[in-house]
Amino acid sequence: MNGHSTAIMPYADRLKAFRKSDEERDSMIAEILRNYEELQLKYNEKCDDYNNEIESRRMWQSKARSTEAAFNEQKQASGSNNFAVAILDGDGAVFNDYLYAQGKEGGADAAHQLYTALRNNLLSLYPEANVSDWSIVVYIVLNIQGLGTKLQACGIIANPNELTGFGRAFSLAQPLFTFIDVGSGKERADHKVRETLRLFLPNAQCKHVFFGPCHDNGYLPVLEPYRLDSNTASKLTLLETLPAAPGFTQLGLKQLRCPRVFRGENLPAKPVIMPNSFASPSPTITANVPIRSQQSMSAATASFVPQSTAKTTAPMPSPSPSVDPGASNTWAVIGNAEPAAKNISIAPRKTPAKKHMTLNVHGERLDPPLPEKDPAAFKRFADRVNAQGNCCNSYHLTGKCKSGENCKHAHGDRLSPGELLILRHKARSLKCPNQYACRDINCLQGHHCKFGSGCRLDHCRFSDTHSMDLPAKRAYEDGTEDFLPSYLEKYQK
Repeated sequence: MNGHSTAIMPYADRLKAFRKSDEERDSMIAEILRNYEELQLKYNEKCDDYNNEIESRRMWQSKARSTEAAFNEQKQASGSNNFAVAILDGDGAVFNDYLYAQGKEGGADAAHQLYTALRNNLLSLYPEANVSDWSIVVYIVLNIQGLGTKLQACGIIANPNELTGFGRAFSLAQPLFTFIDVGSGKERADHKVRETLRLFLPNAQCKHVFFGPCHDNGYLPVLEPYRLDSNTASKLTLLETLPAAPGFTQLGLKQLRCPRVFRGENLPAKPVIMPNSFASPSPTITANVPIRSQQSMSAATASFVPQSTAKTTAPMPSPSPSVDPGASNTWAVIGNAEPAAKNISIAPRKTPAKKHMTLNVHGERLDPPLPEKDPAAFKRFADRVNAQGNCCNSYHLTGKCKSGENCKHAHGDRLSPGELLILRHKARSLKCPNQYACRDINCLQGHHCKFGSGCRLDHCRFSDTHSMDLPAKRAYEDGTEDFLPSYLEKYQK
């Protein structure tokens, strides 16, 4: 019995060992399964990432090909449309006198000379580039009326309107050259010049910019940011018309002078009329106004000499034997065949006043003041307008209308003097297209604000004339001029 029980013990130990081995095996298999699952999950993720990378790569490859094609297309397009631009403040960048004096021919000559100077400078700046294919654009921003009046006052041109012809010829001589009239007001030109510069400098097709502000220190803050940007500074040249002020020199930008094109000094100051001097018949005002000779004054003496000193004499005919001695003021012409005597006045006839317009010393037209309106006439006029429509200015104020029966405004019965004054006031409120440069002596429209510097209108159509000088002279139909006694008295006191 004891021997048998002793033999069973090793089997129990062995069974225990087998069971422990089975547990270890199960644990290992479970671990292997967990690892397999983790590897399977990571494998799936890698496969998804790989597929995403393939799709992403294909997408970026497609975009790269499209971008490269667009870039090549843009590069080809930009390479064929390169240009350089010149931006000038024309109120300070003034052409040479001889160019203005030639009128239209001078405008075309100025465009040719400026184009040549800019082209030669570009060839020196970009020797390796195909500059001959570049276009050259020029913008000259100015107040044409203001500069024209100044040139007339300096004796360079005879009439401010000549500057318009000069600018038109300048623009036509080169297809990309432009004269831009911004009207009066310094800030108008400055703002347009600054914004045009800001537009073109970052443009990739704009290879170079010529900027002409050297007469005005107000442009220094505009140029300061561009000076600090090397990419911008390399494509910017200051076009030096007047000698550059120290502030522009310190910017370190390239500079170009065109002495054959632009004046190297400012225009003369406003002409000063010396006491006891008279205007010459020419419409041009010069700094030294010559005194008329006795012969040249004979035709206009009556209109220039004050009324108190002007004397008019009439030749007295020899008395006829048939004159009644008691008739002191008349000649009696008596004939046997005539039933009655005819009285002829020998009183001196007044010479009708010549039509004229009023100008200030700068040649700017000023309208004479109109009488005050009659309230009763104003009411009659308003009633007529309500019944018949607006009255035709030409028909009622000049007696004729070019449109005739096709006129859109009312003709009808003639207006009374009081109503005509109302209509004249209304016509004066319309701004003449030529403004204060108008030389039509019969023009009915207004040429300046009647309130002057005292105007309080928010949107006055004559706002650019509020600072005009006072009347100084009269201009007649025949082209002669004379100064007003009230203007000359300022120098005789």
